[in-house]
Amino acid sequence: MRWFGAACLVNAVGTGAYYPFSLLFFQAELGFSLSRIGVGLTIAALIALPALPLIGRLIDRFGPKWVLFGAALMRAAAFALYLFVGRFWEFVALSVVVALSLRTEQTASPVLASTLAGEGQQGRWLALSRSMFNAGFGCGALLAGLAASGRSDDLATVGAVNAVCIAVATLLYLPLAAGRSTPAPARERNVAADKPWRHGKFRAVVAAGAGLWMIAIAVESAMPVYLMRHLDTGPWLIGVLFAMNTVLLAVCQVPVAYRLEKYRPGALVAIGAVLHIGLLAALGIAGGFGAGTQVGLLLCGMALYTLGELISSHSLLVLLTSIAPEHRRGSFLAFNQMFIGLANAVTPLMVTLFLDHSATGLWWALAACAMAVTVIGRTWGASAGRGEPGNAPRSDVPPGVPPGVRPEVPSDVPSDVVHIQQDPKERTTR
Repeated sequence: MRWFGAACLVNAVGTGAYYPFSLLFFQAELGFSLSRIGVGLTIAALIALPALPLIGRLIDRFGPKWVLFGAALMRAAAFALYLFVGRFWEFVALSVVVALSLRTEQTASPVLASTLAGEGQQGRWLALSRSMFNAGFGCGALLAGLAASGRSDDLATVGAVNAVCIAVATLLYLPLAAGRSTPAPARERNVAADKPWRHGKFRAVVAAGAGLWMIAIAVESAMPVYLMRHLDTGPWLIGVLFAMNTVLLAVCQVPVAYRLEKYRPGALVAIGAVLHIGLLAALGIAGGFGAGTQVGLLLCGMALYTLGELISSHSLLVLLTSIAPEHRRGSFLAFNQMFIGLANAVTPLMVTLFLDHSATGLWWALAACAMAVTVIGRTWGASAGRGEPGNAPRSDVPPGVPPGVRPEVPSDVPSDVVHIQQDPKERTTR
């Protein structure tokens, strides 16, 4: 757990140092316009998406550790090479590598956490990975902000620090167990539920996750612009709101996950989505009040939003890893990452269009998206039955035995024990 947590933390420090200053970094190093950089990053993200099913199959075949190791190594090399490119096609090619490796890491890391976790510990390991990511991301952004506040040449340092952090994280993965998935029995292969696009419940969870991801990206990118252009709060509130969100996510993720283990994750997703609306509604109505009221509304809204993020993001991750068959978990999570990648590509365009034509309408559109996620979560919670995570019935059937198949009993087991293990309607006498 220490090695895994350290790897997640160090990797997130590099990511946090890069993302808030990525556009400035590319503009300073490459000399391209912001619009050209944006087009290049969007093209790269879309090119990387079709390769994700292959990544999922590699995870299923070779285990998440080595795929994660290779992805981190590729990303570290790509960021180091950013410092030496000068042509647009070189920038796009490296960005494809970065986008693919990032999607691969976000696919393989939960699979590795689920594989390394002991019995009943999966949720806590997943919570640990998210907590370390949020803590590292905040530290990296703070360090990069301090570096960028000096000379503009220090933006090159931001890219170098990211490459070094990812390389160190790559080494921290080495002591971990390989975590190769157990192959499915032959009679369980090639069934409809073995393919993510044919698994109705998994598709519903993927849709809910993509909706919440769109909301998160929109809030992160649009809220600073909205506060600066349309409200009277001042730029200081932007830093306060994001710092509040980051600190609460880093500190509270593990204890919140521990206390929510006994509840159905589908219902928790619905509750978390409703809490997201607190911030969205506050942003939608804040323009009609004075500066003091705006500050109060947004602070309360961010508190509700962060609580919703704590509840829903962890519950979604538990659902994604629990619904997916163990031997196909990589392919299932890669399917999810395809929709996360689409949300990454589409949301910036949606945000800019709303900000130019109806800034307030953006928040109500996002609130409608949160309500749609709530409906999906409630539907999942209402249909909870046997075998759903968080509501699994006790069973004397060993794990791995398909439903309806009675396990074979050794010949030396007494007949009265056989009677207890068999269905009452099938009881026979030796």
